[in-house]
Amino acid sequence: MKVNALKGSARVAFTLVELLVVIAIIGILVGLLLPAVQAAREAARRMSCSNNMKQIALSALNHESAYKRLPPSLYVDIGLPPGGSGQPGFPYPAIVHCWSIYLLPYMEQTQLYSAYDQQFPWFSSPTLVPGTPNNQAVLQNVVPTFVCPSTPSGANRKINGTYTFGAPFPFTNFAPTDYATNSSINPGSITFFGYASGTTQNDLFSALGPELKGAGLPLLGTTARRANTIAFILDGTSNTILMCEDAGRPEQYIGRTLDSTRYLRDGGWGHHENDYGLDGAVAGSRTSPGNCVINCHNDNETYSFHTGGATHGMTDGGVQFLSATISPQVYAALITAQGSGRTPAEISPQTQE
Repeated sequence: MKVNALKGSARVAFTLVELLVVIAIIGILVGLLLPAVQAAREAARRMSCSNNMKQIALSALNHESAYKRLPPSLYVDIGLPPGGSGQPGFPYPAIVHCWSIYLLPYMEQTQLYSAYDQQFPWFSSPTLVPGTPNNQAVLQNVVPTFVCPSTPSGANRKINGTYTFGAPFPFTNFAPTDYATNSSINPGSITFFGYASGTTQNDLFSALGPELKGAGLPLLGTTARRANTIAFILDGTSNTILMCEDAGRPEQYIGRTLDSTRYLRDGGWGHHENDYGLDGAVAGSRTSPGNCVINCHNDNETYSFHTGGATHGMTDGGVQFLSATISPQVYAALITAQGSGRTPAEISPQTQE
C-alpha cells in the first residue's frame, strides 16, 4: 500500500508587530547610548583642553626660569612722538605684542618664534609698510596648543579686522586662540566686586600683567611697569589664575546662543587684545558689570564650551576647572595676585564659595 505524505517546510519570519518592537528597542538603546558617547567624547575634549592649559602654564614658568620674570600679558613700547624716526617700532606707532609670542620657544614652536620680529608690532606687514617684517604671516599659522577641541568651529576659524593705532592697520586670516589672560579687574567694576573705593586697577593685577614702557606712555593715560616676578604673587601661586578660556572667537556667543549679528576681531593668537579685565555680566546678556563671570559671553570674558565651567591655568603650573556658579567675589580674588585681604573673599575664598 502506498501512502502519500505531504511534508511542508516551516518558514520562520518576523511579524510586523515583532519588527516594530525590535525597532523600538533599538531606538531606545541608541537613545541611551548617544548621550553616553557624547559625554565620553566631551570628557576627552576637556582633557585635551586641560593638557593645552597645562602646557601654556608650564611654558610661562619656563619663561620665568629663563628671564626671572613671567611673560607679560601685553607688551607696549611707545616713543615720543609715536612712530617718529628712531622711536620704538618705527615706522609703526609703537611695538606691541601679545603674551603668546613669549611662550612659543617652550611649546616646540621655535620656528614661528624666530620668524616673528619683536622690533616691530604684531600687525607689521610689508603690504602695509614696504620693507617691514611680515609678522602677520607668522600669526596666520595655527598653533594647536592654543585651540580648545570643544570649540565648535575648531582651528578653521579665521580672524580678520582692522586695528587702529593712530592709523588703520588691517589684518587678515589670523589663526585663532581659545585662551586669554584675565590680567586685572576693569576700573568700572572694582567696587562691584567688593573692593573699596579708591582701589585702582594697578592694585589688582594678576600673575601675567602688562609690561609698558616708553616716553609716549602718557599719551595712553598710563605709566611704566615691568612684567611680574614670582615674588609679586603674594596671594600664592596656587591661588592666582594665570590663564583663562575665552573660546569661540571670532564668533560671538551669549550663553550657549550664537549671536550671528556680531563678529569679534581679537581672537587671533597673536593679537595683543587677548588680554582682558574682569567685568562679569548680567546672565543672558552682555551688560556689565554682573555676577555671571564664567560662560556668560565670550567678548573679553571667561568663556568655554565645557559644561558647567571653564578650564584655568594657575600660576603654580596646575590646572583647575572652575565652576560657572563660582561666587563672583571669589573669582575676582583668584584673579588678583596681591589681593592682600582687600575683601572677605580675598581673606578666605574657600569660606565664600
